[in-house]
Amino acid sequence: MVDSEKPLMKSTPGWREIAARIDAALLKATSSRSDLMILSEEATQLGYRSVCVAPYLVEPASRLLEKTNVKVGTVVGFTLGFNTLSSKLQEVRTAAQMGAKEVDYVVGLGGYFSDGVEFVEIEASNLIGEARDLEVDVVKAIVEVGYLTKEQTREICATCSSAGVDFLKTSTGYGPRPTTPEDVKLMLEAASGRTPVKAAGGIKNLDDAMSMFRAGARLIGTSSGKRIVEEAKAREGEA
Repeated sequence: MVDSEKPLMKSTPGWREIAARIDAALLKATSSRSDLMILSEEATQLGYRSVCVAPYLVEPASRLLEKTNVKVGTVVGFTLGFNTLSSKLQEVRTAAQMGAKEVDYVVGLGGYFSDGVEFVEIEASNLIGEARDLEVDVVKAIVEVGYLTKEQTREICATCSSAGVDFLKTSTGYGPRPTTPEDVKLMLEAASGRTPVKAAGGIKNLDDAMSMFRAGARLIGTSSGKRIVEEAKAREGEA
């Protein structure tokens, strides 16, 4: 079994290694239970690390994937992050009750611009504490770097890392621009290597994915997992 919690060291990893680092996203406004059934079968067959689904799909996803190695995650404060802390905490509780083992929460950038890193630290600490109490295994902080300067990105990432998030995530996928390898490097630098990075936003093919892994991303979030894995399979066959 591929250990997706460790850095991807090979310059030309096999398709299974790539699949095991994919959090497959099902987060469109039109995402349905039919879409979830297709994704769950795909995730099981290809060996994705997890599915990250819309909150109302967590319960059926947990049932569908109960006897597999695929983890079920969801989002909190999605997509803009401006929900109140009490609202985000309730979202974590609901997600946990429905079976989610991972949550990706959107950092409240409006709170950061209003009150600085103290807001970021309070939000992160409370959400992490609630998740741990409810046996949610992994908390990822979505920083949405496209709205930030480099210094702001460093400040928020350092604060979230110190608070104890399990991953820093680059984007919701609905931000003002796609994620770049430079974003990944900056976030890793800001966390002094203590907190791994999940790259998301605009990762559409194998070359996109590999550029993120080479920059140091531990995981990728994408709705193009099948295409990425199929391209990896084809490239592996040509080697």
